[in-house]
Amino acid sequence: MAGEPAPTPAGPSAEPETEAERLLALAESEISEGRLRAARKHARRAALLDPASSRAATLATAANVLVAEDSSHHAVLLLPDDKSSSPLSASALRRHFRSLVKSLRFSPDDFAASPAVAAAVEEALGRAAGAYEALTAPPPPPPPAPATFWTACAGCRLLHEFERKYVGYRLVCPSCHRTFLATEIPPPPEAGSESPTPAPPPAKKPKTEKPEMTLAEIKLKLAKKRGAKAPKRSSRGEVEQEDGEEVEAGNILGNSDPMAMVDSDFYNFDADRGERCFKKGQLWALYSDDDGMPRYYALVEGVLRGSRFRIQIRWLDGEEGKPCGQFKVGSAETLHSVNVFSHLLTCERVAREVYRVYPRKASVWAFHGDQASSTGRGRYEIVVFLSGCSEQYGATFGYLEKVEGFRSIFKRRDVGAHAVQSLQKGDIGVLSHQIPAKKVSKDEGSVLPPGDCWELDPASLPPELLHLERPRK
Repeated sequence: MAGEPAPTPAGPSAEPETEAERLLALAESEISEGRLRAARKHARRAALLDPASSRAATLATAANVLVAEDSSHHAVLLLPDDKSSSPLSASALRRHFRSLVKSLRFSPDDFAASPAVAAAVEEALGRAAGAYEALTAPPPPPPPAPATFWTACAGCRLLHEFERKYVGYRLVCPSCHRTFLATEIPPPPEAGSESPTPAPPPAKKPKTEKPEMTLAEIKLKLAKKRGAKAPKRSSRGEVEQEDGEEVEAGNILGNSDPMAMVDSDFYNFDADRGERCFKKGQLWALYSDDDGMPRYYALVEGVLRGSRFRIQIRWLDGEEGKPCGQFKVGSAETLHSVNVFSHLLTCERVAREVYRVYPRKASVWAFHGDQASSTGRGRYEIVVFLSGCSEQYGATFGYLEKVEGFRSIFKRRDVGAHAVQSLQKGDIGVLSHQIPAKKVSKDEGSVLPPGDCWELDPASLPPELLHLERPRK
């Protein structure tokens, strides 16, 4: 009708906004009275009805944080507390925390009429910050190790408690007076009531590195695992004198002369077995325990060059006491020193984990000789092979003798056709071990005798051959 005012249309958003304001007022009232779950319910509904309301979103987020369990840092940060799910990375956790802090920030005008609500939002912000610090804090340091440790004597098996600084040293058992490597074992149940045994002095003066296990001790450990017969004690071990002092034993099997390490005359053989010389897949000869000659073989599985050098090996198992024949890859072990290695092994691979070792042409070997009556130790004959060795045809070789005036220089003993000897198939057992050798080049005016000369590694020669003999006048 003309003259009548047009009705004011009620906009479609007028009713939801009004309902959102009503729910938000209820939420503020309930959070002021401490009814957090009811406040969260109404704040969520208000945020759904009016997504543009920063007050509703802030109040809903604060209520979620305050309702979460204090014991769960993930729940306080509004993260899933599912242990089966993969944890967030440090950068992802930092981004989530920043987003949560941003959603909890508000203008002072938003809750000016309700200081209690503003305080609740501040409390939620503080709880979130505390949970984030707890998740990102570094782990606490491990408890300090006890001042003492327990170990067992390898001889009498009695338990002893020593100061921790002696872990890894070779000590003297207070009971049986034998030496043993002090390795830590779990303490006995009644350990708390006993007083610690005073620590004996270490058998050797402590060095920068802890003493390593000898080959005999490593073999004994492997034998115990396999239930095999324990090998002989290492010839490079230690024996105790009657006055209690410790000395290096050259060969405890009937000989007490120390095995002194002698430098070679010209070539530095130690440079060929330094830490940088080892690579995965190599085969090496290692010193044995009877007289320190290189009769053990091993395959290098891995080399770890970190703060402490380590070599992972697998032993080559062959016929007992024979350095030649077929060898199968056996048990694994980790060594921490290169001192037990002699030289790289040249051999033939006949299967995946089977190797055949025989003397090669121009290689120098030691033959078992007669037993020396004065020392009780077996003598050796040193030979150079003039042909390769095979199971079917054997090999030819010539004897070497020491050059006077030198420690480790050898020459052919005889020359001519009569100097060539034959090693038959059934004589393989006479072989003792290979000796690393280098053919010596002669300059003009050389003091070496005419003919071919070889320098042999002193570490693979018996002590009686290392004496310096002066030339006869």
